[in-house]
Amino acid sequence: MEINLEKAKSLPRLVREKKPLIHCITNYVTATDLANVILACGGSPIMADHPAEVKEMTRLSDCLLLNIGTPKQTTLEVMTKAGMEANRLGIPVILDPVGIGSTPFRTELILEVLKKVNMTIIRGNTSEINTLYSELSKANTEKLFHLPRGVDASDEDRMTEDNISAFMEAAVLLSSITKAVVVMTGATDIIADKERIYLVKNGCQEMLGITGSGCMLDGVLAAYAAASDPIFESVTIATALYGLCGERAAIKTKECKGGTGSFHRFFMDEINLSSQFEQKGGLKIELP
Repeated sequence: MEINLEKAKSLPRLVREKKPLIHCITNYVTATDLANVILACGGSPIMADHPAEVKEMTRLSDCLLLNIGTPKQTTLEVMTKAGMEANRLGIPVILDPVGIGSTPFRTELILEVLKKVNMTIIRGNTSEINTLYSELSKANTEKLFHLPRGVDASDEDRMTEDNISAFMEAAVLLSSITKAVVVMTGATDIIADKERIYLVKNGCQEMLGITGSGCMLDGVLAAYAAASDPIFESVTIATALYGLCGERAAIKTKECKGGTGSFHRFFMDEINLSSQFEQKGGLKIELP
């Protein structure tokens, strides 16, 4: 499959026209930034996680986003209720398995959610995707991953030219098991399903310096997946565009001799203005 560059140019505008409602069951660390980035790219966020109302809120939404970042006693009940309702209605569901492998509790929680809810998209860093694949594929005798440090990829799981093929294999195999589009973020982002794979080489080092850049990407993916089919293509374009916004924000930050705060502001501005700037040649989407 070749990426349709005309669709890449029109998709940000389409998201704004459709203004999809994204139901986020997410973590308290990045909730504000997640809501703001969904608004910035043209979507509409709603964040409801009480067991008594999650099914009703999901029925109103165009996409459901499940982020395991800060689990609590009701997380399993809430996510399975909302996820099963989304599955029943054919609403896309995104899972971010934040920090899987850090503790047995967190790992078991994520696996329990996956037993009951069919995911449309799974987005995680290299450690999270490799850990999830290994947990779901007990046939593996040798684990391909190292336990993540908090929510970051472990040093051993940093993506390089030498090990990228192993990461691509894990992404494809995880997609084969879950039937979801897998988005693995790292030095190079990998978007895969069981038949296709693309590499996205947009992004910048400054994106690692702000808390929640991965959670914010979840929100952009949700808005784009809700606005346009096929989802694989929309997610690939959204991932590249997100990284391009980071690159443009980094340039502006250097021009004003700013730091992390300036980058965060410019980054949100670029996402908000993404339907207006010319993308041709800026999106770095490649076949492996």
